[in-house]
Amino acid sequence: MSEVKFYKARYIIIWHENQHKTLENGYLGVRDDKIEGFYTRLPEGALCEDLGDVAITPGFINLHTHPSEVFCLKSYREDIGNPNFYEGTLYDYALVLPFTQRSGYLQAKLNIAEILKSGCTTQLIYGGGYSRVEAEIAGEMGARAYVGAAIRAGDPMEERSIWESPDGHSIVYNFNEEAGMERLAEAVDLVKEMKGAYDGRINAILAPTQTMTCTPKMLKETRKWADKLGGPITIHGSEAPTEFESCIRMFGQTPVEFMNENGMLGEDTIIAHCLYIAGHSHIYMAGNRDLKLLGDTKSTVAHCPWALARAGNTLQSFARYKKAGVNLGIGTDTFSSDFIQEMRFAASLGKVVDRSTFAVGAKDIFDAATIGGAKALDRKDLGRLEAGAKADFVVFKLDSIEMAPVRDVVKNIIYSATRHSVRDVYVDGACVVKDGAIAGFDESALAKELQALTEEVWRNTGKYDRLGRGVDELSPLAAPTYTG
Repeated sequence: MSEVKFYKARYIIIWHENQHKTLENGYLGVRDDKIEGFYTRLPEGALCEDLGDVAITPGFINLHTHPSEVFCLKSYREDIGNPNFYEGTLYDYALVLPFTQRSGYLQAKLNIAEILKSGCTTQLIYGGGYSRVEAEIAGEMGARAYVGAAIRAGDPMEERSIWESPDGHSIVYNFNEEAGMERLAEAVDLVKEMKGAYDGRINAILAPTQTMTCTPKMLKETRKWADKLGGPITIHGSEAPTEFESCIRMFGQTPVEFMNENGMLGEDTIIAHCLYIAGHSHIYMAGNRDLKLLGDTKSTVAHCPWALARAGNTLQSFARYKKAGVNLGIGTDTFSSDFIQEMRFAASLGKVVDRSTFAVGAKDIFDAATIGGAKALDRKDLGRLEAGAKADFVVFKLDSIEMAPVRDVVKNIIYSATRHSVRDVYVDGACVVKDGAIAGFDESALAKELQALTEEVWRNTGKYDRLGRGVDELSPLAAPTYTG
């Protein structure tokens, strides 16, 4: 066992008496990969690093990410949607971008880096065709991650959708349950293989991709395996009005009821989005039945406000879900993956929906980003700075335009900071982001290569669109190209 090292900071957000508190001009003790304690005075002769005019906070927990498949949607999926699918883009716009394995790797590398650099020490990677690649990248970059082992009633690489629209206004579902059970067996193998990889930082979890990409039998079998293997389950649920409508027509249940019926609700379940429930203003089904089920089962909702807001949607509401007993966490989902920006949108939209400044505050969002995420993963050693917890913490520089002046660190982070306010990030006591940079990470080179590969994809969208439309027709430029 090594010597305790102390970090001095102007502010440290510690965990005391079951809540986050602010320690001023204190010391954080770290021994190996764990927090040894926090102090107001430094022991005689102790090893100490004075970090200067900074704040130390617990590492954030990002409960929903898609590293290998979302950056390709930049400059394309904004400001578009099919009115016949309630302005959604899941059913016809998303199927015309064929990407290579190299593109998936580049996107994952850049996305995981952005998540780390915005203070997330732990991230739940949804997974899919590139789950192993994502796990390896996160492990090599020093992150802590739970990687989804994807389960769906179709092909393993997810290049062919289970749903399709032959005409732009109707949906056809093609469930291949036999293939789905093969995906489940593969997912179980991946969970076993990845358990405690990269010095315990990387684990895989069972991840049915959506309510409408799995059959009831598949979901019930997933629950049986989750109970055997331990660890959380994650699923996309109640994500879109079309999903809600399809679930009612096919099963006579809302997506939340469908998940509950088939074993997908519970304290170990993390549901991505879960905004379109009975009682939502865009759903013509009154009542509180879905929210009550979510609260009674103590399920977790991974709230991803920016991806929803970009399409004119949001949770209704953060305060209402919390009051019902739902555990709430925060996820970045698509782009950008600036977790601090995501927290700001969660706070702001929570106030807007309920038309009250008191509906949700910085404390609520900070808790969701730390202890809410830890609770979802059943990790009492994450999301807090106390003796025995993992040494996962973030160093914010205070001498910046964004942060100065500082009286309330948490409010400044939620309402004023950006990811560029993050100076250092530590995972398991090791510094993985130093002065805003990740060692050996050539951001410019990776971005340039991804640009070239994506331009080639954009040139070929007409080959895959049902009407042969090119990218400029599918997604018109906000500022048309000058041709004079």
